[in-house]
Parts: sequence; structure tokens; C-alpha cells
Amino acid sequence: MKGLARTAWFLPASGIVLWWSVRLGITGQMAFETAIAVGSLLNFGILLALSFLSDFQSDRGADFGIRFKQNLKGAVLYAFAAALSVGAFHHGVASEQTALRKLERERFIERSLGAEAAYAALQEQDPQLAALDRETALERAKESLRFQFDPRWHVTASLILLVATAASCALFATLMGGFLRS
Repeated sequence: MKGLARTAWFLPASGIVLWWSVRLGITGQMAFETAIAVGSLLNFGILLALSFLSDFQSDRGADFGIRFKQNLKGAVLYAFAAALSVGAFHHGVASEQTALRKLERERFIERSLGAEAAYAALQEQDPQLAALDRETALERAKESLRFQFDPRWHVTASLILLVATAASCALFATLMGGFLRS
């Protein structure tokens, strides 16, 4: 149990170092969305590895609930640190790339909703747009984009998804660990 307590902070910290190393290493090497996918898959892999490592270090005789709680501890700790890292990366280190992506999306919105003829064609396809004038639709789209790129929302959404993933990985590792031990 002492070994588990000592590694409870070390493994998540090592995972964060790995995540930062990979993210910094691929910055500018691939498309924005591809780099996000790589970062997300890396977070998932680290959460799964943390959960399994924690389960393999746990007491063999412990019941399911105790093992699940132990497996969840390091994964949730990592999830919190990873959510903060995602926000710090996209709105700090890679803020220029993030701002450029936001600008690209703004231009797309302006092209799609800016011209009367283009907006009329969209209104025919989308019943929700039919009830809105072009200026209102344009402002709502830009407001939604500002919300999506807000660092607070980005960290919050990342945290929600990472904690849910941590719980799923911990549950899977606990179930598989119990199965493999039987």
C-alpha cells in the first residue's frame, strides 16, 4: 500500500510530462485538428495505462469497490491536470494557432451567412434559420464561436470529458483486473 501511495502522484505527473512532450513535439508538424486528435488519444491512453497500473499495484485481496476507488484516484488526478494542460496549451503555448483557427471559423461564418443569396439558400435547407434574419443569425453564430473558443469553456469541457473517461477507464481496469486475477 505504501508503494501505491508513493506512486499515486508520480504516475499522473509522469503522464502530464509525456502529454506535454508529445504536444510540444507535434506542434506545427500536423494539421490543427489532427494534433487535437493525437492529444485526445494520448490522454485516453494515459488514463487507461494509469488505471491498469494502479490496479496491478493494488492489494490482490481487496474487493471491487476498494480497487475501483484506488484505480480512480490517479486517473482523476491526471484528468484535472490534463484539463488544465489542455487549456494552458491551446490558450497559452499554441494561442496563435488557436486564434488562427478561430479566425478561419469566423471567416467561414461570414462567407456562409454574409451574402443575402447564400443566406437565403441556407434558410431553405434549415428551418431554424428560416425564422431568423441574416444579421441575427450572423451574430448568434459569432457568439457561439466566441463561447467555443473561450478558455474557461475549453478547460471545463475538457475536465468533464476527462473525468468521465477516467471513471470509465478505472471501471474497465477494475473489471478486467478482477477477471484476470480469477
